[in-house]
Amino acid sequence: MAQILGLTLSEMSILLLPLDVANRSACAESIVLSACNFALPMETLWYACYMAMFVMMVAVVPFTLFYYEQDHDMSAWGKTVSSGWWIGGTVAVLALILGLCYGFLGYVDFPVTTLTSGIAPLGGAALDAAHKCVAPETFAANGVNNGYACDADGGVPVETWSVRTTFPVYVIAVGSILSWVLFICFGGVGVSAIPIDLVKSFLGRPRKVIARSEYIRIAGKIAEQTKAVMADAREVQREERGTGKTRKTRRALAEINKRLVQLEEDELILRKMYPQGEDRDASWTVTVMGYYASLGGGVVCGIVSILWMLHIGLYMFPDPPLTPFLNRFFVDLDAAFGLLGTGSFALFCFYLIMCVIKGNVKVGFRLLLWTVYPMRLGNTLMSAFLFNVNLIMLSSIAVIQFCAKAFDGYAAETSVSDIFGQEIENLRGLGAVFRENVFLYIFFGVACLSAIVLGSDEVKASRQPRRNLESL
Repeated sequence: MAQILGLTLSEMSILLLPLDVANRSACAESIVLSACNFALPMETLWYACYMAMFVMMVAVVPFTLFYYEQDHDMSAWGKTVSSGWWIGGTVAVLALILGLCYGFLGYVDFPVTTLTSGIAPLGGAALDAAHKCVAPETFAANGVNNGYACDADGGVPVETWSVRTTFPVYVIAVGSILSWVLFICFGGVGVSAIPIDLVKSFLGRPRKVIARSEYIRIAGKIAEQTKAVMADAREVQREERGTGKTRKTRRALAEINKRLVQLEEDELILRKMYPQGEDRDASWTVTVMGYYASLGGGVVCGIVSILWMLHIGLYMFPDPPLTPFLNRFFVDLDAAFGLLGTGSFALFCFYLIMCVIKGNVKVGFRLLLWTVYPMRLGNTLMSAFLFNVNLIMLSSIAVIQFCAKAFDGYAAETSVSDIFGQEIENLRGLGAVFRENVFLYIFFGVACLSAIVLGSDEVKASRQPRRNLESL
């Protein structure tokens, strides 16, 4: 239940973006925002969504994770009390750190330019001589108006106006730092891994159906290899009990794990080559159609990934942007048909969270060279589900901020743009990281590097002789 709710929150938070855009479109552009009567209180919805996600990430999911990790001999009440103490301590430490940081650094420093203007009657000489504005009447002895001017282009000094930000905004900003680290790792890999793996699935598809006798023969060979792997694993375990973990045993266990993964893939392919059920022909037809759908999906996802990379390079990096690119595309779609642009905008944003999920499954959360709580098809523990759902929820904050910045032309003057654009980018101590696009440059580099690495790995794999189950 906790993982389902966590994934739902992370995905629904992404869909709040197009809802925010549609809500802003309910008010005519000629009307000032303060005079608009919007259908939905989007700022309140954003804060509620983020606070719900933080409660899930800090309390609900960790409590469930600790509960599942407790000793099985403990009673349900004992597991609950122990997990509650762990969560209580974690929340107390986080609250103390956030409270101190907010007390000392919870300010937004806005750069402002102070201008003043003079007054002149219509037809007066001062008004006739003015090109941009009417100069103030009171000047200092040196002819300078005490540091002020009526023209912002006249070299007026920039001052800093500091105001206290709200605690939810500060929590979102701190969470964004951690979120961007995960988004760079998972999203940067996923944006290339999704199209590559979909096309790879099509290229590695089984080409024909085998007979029952052939199915029984290959299944027997797989069973024999599985018994051999299990015997090798027991031998390594006996060696570990005698000498402890050494480089030799670790290398042997890694090789055994690689063989097990290969056997699991062989079993899946064998099931597809010999469809089960009463209507085998229909089952095989569905399987073939699924592989062709995978090819089509890989092509579409590849186009979307390329468009994302082009949009970053053409719109987000240059100042000013070279072209509005996807912003103009969404505006034109809206002009052609109602919510078509908003729907396309939602799909582009939703694609990024799917990239995060794909990257999470592909590389996992690593501490140095070890993967923590890996996700494997048909072999994932509940604790691993909970841990990775927390990572995906945290990554969704960066996805929203990234989309709000990438489409600030199309999603202008929305509630989320106010949160991430005006306040967080000018937050004391943290705003410079977001203003200078530090994370964005790293994400682009990781995405390009992952495309090169994954592409080269697939090219090398294609040159190797293909594993044929029928030759077992």
